[in-house]
Amino acid sequence: MLLLFMFVVSNAFAQETVSSLGGTVSDEKGGIISGATVELLHVPTGAVSKTQTNKKGIFNVSNLKPGGPYSITITFVGFNQKKAEDVNLALGTNPDLDVILKLNTTSLEAVVVTTSRRITGLNIGKAQLNTMPTIGRSLSDYTRITPQSNNNSYAGSNFRYNNLTVDGAINNDAFGFSNSAGGTSGGGQSGTAGAGTRTTPYSIDVIQEVQVQLAPYDVKIGNFTGGSVNAVTKSGSNDFHGSVYGYGRTQALVGKSVDGLKSKIGSDFHEYQYGATIGGPIIKNKVFFIANYEHTDKQEPSTNNIGEPGAAATLSELQAIANQLKNKYGYDAGSYLGAYKIFTKSDKVFARLDFNLNTKNSLMLRAIYTNGIGNNLERSSNNFQFGSTDFTQHTNNLNLVAELKTKLSANSSNQLNVSFIKVHEYRDFPGTLAPYIDIDNGRITLGTWREASIYNLKQQTIEVSDNVTVTKGTSKFTFGTHNEFYNLTYGFINSYNGRWEYNRGVNSFLADNPSRIRGAFITDPKLSNDRNSIYNNPPNPFSVALTSVYAQDEISINKKFKLSPGIRLDYSFVGSQPYLDSALNTTNAAGYISANPTYTNTPFKDLTGKLTSRVAISPRLGFNYDIKGDQSIIIRGGTGIFTGRVPFAWYGYAYTLNGGTYGNIDWNGPGGPVGNTPGQVVPLSINPQGLKDTVTKYGGTSRSSTREIDVFDNNFKLPTVWRSSIAVDFKFGKGYKFSADALFTKTVYDVKYSQINLKDSVAYYSTGPTQIPVYVGGKYNTAYSNVYLLTNTK
Repeated sequence: MLLLFMFVVSNAFAQETVSSLGGTVSDEKGGIISGATVELLHVPTGAVSKTQTNKKGIFNVSNLKPGGPYSITITFVGFNQKKAEDVNLALGTNPDLDVILKLNTTSLEAVVVTTSRRITGLNIGKAQLNTMPTIGRSLSDYTRITPQSNNNSYAGSNFRYNNLTVDGAINNDAFGFSNSAGGTSGGGQSGTAGAGTRTTPYSIDVIQEVQVQLAPYDVKIGNFTGGSVNAVTKSGSNDFHGSVYGYGRTQALVGKSVDGLKSKIGSDFHEYQYGATIGGPIIKNKVFFIANYEHTDKQEPSTNNIGEPGAAATLSELQAIANQLKNKYGYDAGSYLGAYKIFTKSDKVFARLDFNLNTKNSLMLRAIYTNGIGNNLERSSNNFQFGSTDFTQHTNNLNLVAELKTKLSANSSNQLNVSFIKVHEYRDFPGTLAPYIDIDNGRITLGTWREASIYNLKQQTIEVSDNVTVTKGTSKFTFGTHNEFYNLTYGFINSYNGRWEYNRGVNSFLADNPSRIRGAFITDPKLSNDRNSIYNNPPNPFSVALTSVYAQDEISINKKFKLSPGIRLDYSFVGSQPYLDSALNTTNAAGYISANPTYTNTPFKDLTGKLTSRVAISPRLGFNYDIKGDQSIIIRGGTGIFTGRVPFAWYGYAYTLNGGTYGNIDWNGPGGPVGNTPGQVVPLSINPQGLKDTVTKYGGTSRSSTREIDVFDNNFKLPTVWRSSIAVDFKFGKGYKFSADALFTKTVYDVKYSQINLKDSVAYYSTGPTQIPVYVGGKYNTAYSNVYLLTNTK
C-alpha cells in the first residue's frame, strides 16, 4: 500500500498550549470518503485521540499535546489501513493531512511525511533547545534567531509590547520596570517577572518548545503589538526519565574586555547553575509527573574602580566626600575602595501532573515557583557609585495553571485554561535611608538610590481562557474568550528620600551649594509620611481587566487554497478610577491656549482623569495557497489589526501622582535661589523627613508645596497596529527550501507622554548639530511641578 502524508501547516496559530491536525480522506479517483476513522496515538503517554471524516471527507483533531512522537492510523471498510510512525506536531500548528486510501491489496509501499513552515515567526523545538549555545539560559537566547528580533524587540517595537506565555499563562513583567538587557549586568529575559533580579521565571530545562509569532491571523492571539512568544513545558511519560546538570565558569573562562583597555575581569567572578529533572508514570497510560529544581549563583566585580584605568573620579575626591558626610552628618557613604561585588541568586521549583481521565478528557496541573535576589551597583568611565547606592531587588513569583481538554463530539472540542499568578518584587538598601546625591551630572553618586527608597510592587492575576472548536463541512469554526484580571499594588515613589544635585563639581557639594533639590512626600492628611508606613501600605491600589471574545472560520476552499477570516473584540476596564485634583480643571483655558498655541490635546477644563472603557475591534484575514498542490510553491500571508497592552506602571502613575496623595519638591532655576546663586548655602537634609522644612527654611517655600499630576487623556486607547505579511516558499530537490517573507506594520495608535504644564516658549542652543529646543518659559500653572498627560499618537 502507498501512503503519502503531505503536512501543509496553515498560517493560523494560537496563543495556546496545544497542536491540532486536520485534513481530508479520499479514494484513488478523488472521491470523498465519509466516515473514515482517524486515530492518533501519543506514544510517550498512550493517549489516544479519534475522529471520523465528515460528509465532505474532512477531519479535524484538536487539543493534541505538542511534540510527539505520534502514530497516525487511517482506516475505512474495504480499504487498506494507512499508518505513519514518528510524527511530531509543532506547538500551535494546524497541519493539513491529505490521505488517499486504496482498495484492499497486499502490496506495501514506503510512507513519506513532509512538513513546512507557515508563519511569520519561528518554532523552536526540542532539538534546538538542546543544542543551541546559551549564556543566560533564558528563552531570549533562543528567540534571538528570529530574523525580525533584536534584543527582545520584535518588528521594531518596544519589548514591553510583547506577550509571553508559558503553558498558556502570562509571564510578562506586568509593571514594565525591567530594562531591555534584562537587568543590571544582564542575565535575565527582559519583559518577564524577575528580570530585575537577572533571573527568569522558569528553568529552560523544563521547556519543551517555543513559538515566536509576529503576524498570526488566528484571532485567539492578542494583547501584543510586538511579538507573541509562547512556550510549553515538558510532561511526564510512560518511561522514567531525568537529568542532572551543572554549568559554571570562573575568571579563567572569561575573556578580556572589548574596549580599548582590554582588562581582565576580577578574581571574584564566578557563575554556577545546577539542577535536576525527573519524570515518569504514576499510573501507566493514565497519570504522569515531572519535577525540576534549579539553583543559580553568580558574582561579578564592578569595573572602573578607583585606581583602575577608566575610573570616573579620583581618590582624593571620594575621600573628601566621604569625610564630609561622616564628620558633618554622621552618615557612612559606603565603600569606594576596590571592586564592589555584584551577586545574583535564584531558586526555581517546577512540578507538573498530567491525567488522561478518559478518551474524551485530559487534565494538566502545573506549578512554578521562583525566588530571585540580586544587588545592583554599576560603575563606568562616566559614573562612580559609592557602596551606599547599592540596592538589592527581590522577586517571589508563583505561577499556577490548570488546563482541561475535552472532546465534545466527533466534530467539536473544548479547551479550558485557568491560571493564577502572584508576583512580589521589592527592593531594600544598605544602612539607613539617606538622600540620593548626584555630583557633576551623575559623575559621582552616593546615598540611597532614588528608585530604591520605596519600591514594593505586588501583582495578583487570574487568567481564564476557553476555546470551542467545531468542524462543519469545509469550515473549522473557533469561538472563544480570553480574560486577564489584575489586582495591582503600585508601591513605588521616585526620590521619596530626596534628590540633591551639585552640578558645579565636588567643591559645590563640600560647600553645601546644591544646584537642584527634588523630592516627594505625603500630603493626604489621612496618610502617614513615614517611610515604613508608605512601604508596607502603598496608597491607591488598583485593578485592571483585559477581556476579549473572538470568532474565526478556517475555510478549506479546496485542497490548494485555505482562507481564515476572523474577528476579535477586546475590552479593557479598571476597577476604580484614579482621583483627579479638581484644581487642574480650573486652569484658565483661554490663557493656557494663548501661552501654548501648539497644544492640541484635551483642554484642562475637560480632563476627567478617567480611563474610559471601550471596545477595540480587530478583524483579521489569513490565507495559504499551494499553487501546484505539491508544496513546491506556496504563497501565504494575511492582514489584520492587533491591539496590545501597556506596562501598568503607566497606569500606576495616575493612581499615585494624582495631586492629592503626594506633594513634590523641585527647587531650581527661575523662581528660587538654588542654581541662580552659586554662593547659596543649603545644608543637606540627611533625614528625608526634614526635606520640606529645609527647603522652606532656606527660601524655597514656593517650591516645597507643588504637586505632580499624571492624568489619562479622555480618549486614551491601548496601542494598536495594522500588520500585514506576504511570503513565498520554494521547495527544491534534495531537501532544499527557500522562503522570503515581507512584513508591514502601520501604527494606528501608540502611547505618548506629554508634559503639558510647560509654556510654549523655547530657546535653542547656539552650538551643536541637533538644535534641540529648550523650554525656558517655565510652568504655566505654578501649583504643579509637572503635569504629564498619557495620550496617544495621532
